[in-house]
Amino acid sequence: MDEGLAGAVAVISVAEEYRRLAEERCACGGRYRVRRQLLLEGPSGRHYDRLEVACERCGAERTFLFDISAFYGRWA
Repeated sequence: MDEGLAGAVAVISVAEEYRRLAEERCACGGRYRVRRQLLLEGPSGRHYDRLEVACERCGAERTFLFDISAFYGRWA
């Protein structure tokens, strides 16, 4: 397993990534806005999206990690 990436949530599309992010709320109740998105490749060859976000209400920062291996490289 890719060390440091073990907590990634497996998703089947970019739309699912953003749907899951939209469902999350900050402790203050605010919504998150993506500040930065990074594509990562683990040592095993799996691919990940790292979304760095900030709360629109209080500015708290958080990172979400998604395993995108199920669809990476498959363009519709």
